[in-house]
Amino acid sequence: MRRILLIILLLAIAGATTWTLLNWNTVVRGSMDPWQSVPQRAAVIIEVPDAWQTWDRFTHTSQLWGAIEQLPAMSAMGRLMARTNERMENDAALKSALANVPVLISITRTGGDVVDVLFVCAPKRSNGVPMQAFAELLNGNEATVAALSKGDIVQVKPDSSYSEFSLTVQNGLWMLATSPAMMDEALLQLKTDRSQTDTLLLAARNTLGAGPQAHVLVHTERAKALLNSWWTPGTVEQLDIPSGWIAMDLETRADAVLLSGLLLPNEDHGIVRTITGQGAGRNDLSRWLPAEVCSWSAEHIEDAELLLRDLGVAKDADISTYAPPLFNWVHGTIGHGRGLPTTTGTTPQWFFFSTDDPALAEEALTADPPEDGFDTITYRGKRITQLDLANGHAKLLGTAYAELERPWWCMLGNVAVFASEPSMVRTAVDAWIDGRTLAEDVRTSAWTQRIATNTGLDLRCDLARCWTAFGVGLKPGPSAEYAKQAEFMQQFGGVSIQLSPARHGQLNVAVGLQLAPLEERVSGLLWSTLIGPVTRKPDLVRNHTNGTQEVMVQDTLDRLHLIGSTGKVLWSRTLEGSILGEVHQVDRFRNGKLQYMFNTAVRLYVIDRNGKDVGDLPVQFPSPATAPLAVFDYDEQRDYRVLVPVSDGRILNYGIDGTQVKGWEPQRLKVASANPVHHVRIKNKDYLLIADGSGGILLLDRRGEERGTSELDLGPSPELVAVQPGVDLMGTTLIWTDSTGSLNRATMGGTRAVLSEQGNGRTFLGTVGSDGEMDVVRISGDTISVHHGGKRVFMRSFGTPLAPVSDMYHFGEGTSAYGIVQPEMDRVTLVSSTGAEMEGMPVHGATRFSIGDLNLDGQLELITVTKDGHIVAHRLPFTSDGGH
Repeated sequence: MRRILLIILLLAIAGATTWTLLNWNTVVRGSMDPWQSVPQRAAVIIEVPDAWQTWDRFTHTSQLWGAIEQLPAMSAMGRLMARTNERMENDAALKSALANVPVLISITRTGGDVVDVLFVCAPKRSNGVPMQAFAELLNGNEATVAALSKGDIVQVKPDSSYSEFSLTVQNGLWMLATSPAMMDEALLQLKTDRSQTDTLLLAARNTLGAGPQAHVLVHTERAKALLNSWWTPGTVEQLDIPSGWIAMDLETRADAVLLSGLLLPNEDHGIVRTITGQGAGRNDLSRWLPAEVCSWSAEHIEDAELLLRDLGVAKDADISTYAPPLFNWVHGTIGHGRGLPTTTGTTPQWFFFSTDDPALAEEALTADPPEDGFDTITYRGKRITQLDLANGHAKLLGTAYAELERPWWCMLGNVAVFASEPSMVRTAVDAWIDGRTLAEDVRTSAWTQRIATNTGLDLRCDLARCWTAFGVGLKPGPSAEYAKQAEFMQQFGGVSIQLSPARHGQLNVAVGLQLAPLEERVSGLLWSTLIGPVTRKPDLVRNHTNGTQEVMVQDTLDRLHLIGSTGKVLWSRTLEGSILGEVHQVDRFRNGKLQYMFNTAVRLYVIDRNGKDVGDLPVQFPSPATAPLAVFDYDEQRDYRVLVPVSDGRILNYGIDGTQVKGWEPQRLKVASANPVHHVRIKNKDYLLIADGSGGILLLDRRGEERGTSELDLGPSPELVAVQPGVDLMGTTLIWTDSTGSLNRATMGGTRAVLSEQGNGRTFLGTVGSDGEMDVVRISGDTISVHHGGKRVFMRSFGTPLAPVSDMYHFGEGTSAYGIVQPEMDRVTLVSSTGAEMEGMPVHGATRFSIGDLNLDGQLELITVTKDGHIVAHRLPFTSDGGH
């Protein structure tokens, strides 16, 4: 009776994902209301406000997209989106037409076993340049545009993975249908009198929220008919659900899709009556469900006799006969758990009835023993008894309980467990005593913590484990196709549908779908992507279209890869040499679109978000670079200057277009610099500070002319750690390590101090203390030591060599940590400022790592590279409120 609800709402989730199929056409609110074109027989309707941005955010933040993209149609959509993405980046008219407007998708059974989809939107401008771009993205031509301009219907094929679509533009609406029949229904609906509008649909729409990523509406009876396209009529007809509209708001998380809303029934129905009559309560049956259970239902019971009468299954005579011994003592939750089919074809099932009076329940179940007594078994101190009443549960509760013909039962605490065979009751006893229940199952408990605990009816399954059950009753063609989806279906974990009473005879509905691949996963792992050998620390870069952070990494073959926040490789390309220093982001065209800027020893690169070179770049240096570039925007007008030290002693100065700045001719350094150029501003004067390889200091203005001198000598091969501007030039402080490994501090005026004497390993700066002084950190061999003011704060040895460099991370509220890498152990960790290893550490990784909130979910991720070349994003148990 309940399974139809699970299947239909899974269809709603699938439909909500289907909106990805055309979000590149996002548009609405022109001269016509797109809702007027929705066919009257639509079974599922999805509305996506601001659809383009929703699409972009979804695909860049949701791990689910990576799984969905395995389907050929979705993969084709990804390719189409890539083309559209490039087009919108450079087509202001198209971007303006599609900005901040929704798209409607309706799914309808148009005849036989045919299910069609209609996409409709009203762009801010539907003709002219946007229409031409729209047609071209669908692989149309000039003839297509001409026909659309006249209101004709044309056929287009946007990708080889699709059949032809019907396309038309009518009174400002862009309409795309998967068949001519669907287009005919939509055009007919446009001409329909508005007075024929479905009033219950209007009421359902009025319950939807204003802020979610999408709205999903499901007409239950039509969705049931939709299922007949794939399942046999007998399979569908035996299922039961109230007729009406389900209206839900949809939100995505990194690893889940969540829907919530209302069921508005248009008829009296047992499900509505029982949930309304019994209310909501806590479902804690997972402590009794054996780990073998992969799908289950739980229903809250306050008044057992009222439930039976509201359910309407049992006759009065059956209620009088069977309710007192079998059901009247129930209070709390009843549940039904199913396992995987065995080799004999049977499916193990368990039935659970909780009570607030176990003694009363046991007394009722044994009140009328047969003449020769009950058949009983003692197992692990528990008595297992065979019930003498035949088919009593089915007569009271329906065919879902037909399994309990002459069941065996056992009291476990305050729950009576029933099953058809004593062996299955023993399994439940073992699970309860040994702790092998779903409450201890990691996959199940992780999902349980994210969904509601108080419900009227709770339907749950682990989709990866029981996906084959949904294939039972499929027609031959769909069954063969479904069987091919094993790998795809095993990417998903918990599916939950929860119903609870609402006002006016309506029901609250909450639906969730989780990404949780069946294979055992490392705790805290967000994603892992194989790239190949990498020694460089991953760079985090910002996606300017949706604000997410992406990972840029270069492998040992000098290939550069951009990885999205969900772990998908967006593009790869080969560079000439290894990147020096960090990757900078610049806005070359001053339009909010960011490019990546960096240099290798031989070239200066500016690359756009699609991995393509910008303008006439890259440019080749006249002499090899000896240090990373520095990029300055002196007046914050995005008029960038790029300075690069090279081996012949010159400091090169480039504009953002890659041309050398005219008039820039500073003196050459005696020894080429290995440090990037530093910029400081003191009393509204700009100083460009360069430390040459011999330890001398050169001070220049913006034009390359000398601006001040300093007698400060840093010694041979200095490595600048920090430049701290003072109130005047001579008060400006430099911190550096010299060739002996000493950490030094000096003002430009010559006042010097040694912060750390020479020694083994490398020394760098840590956190700032309350006295304004910074900690001094040294890594030597397997040990990290931290000193402040000459006194040791902590020393910690790891027993295995450490990478010689540690990065400092700040998490807000005064919390900071040192990043430690143990490359031989393929392990990285975070150590607090007191020397303690932080929560969730260590994790796998062999390189320096970066930390950021990739998918904007408020949780930080640590991104590193393992020995075997996997880029890995680990979830950290810290929020990103304080920044990093």
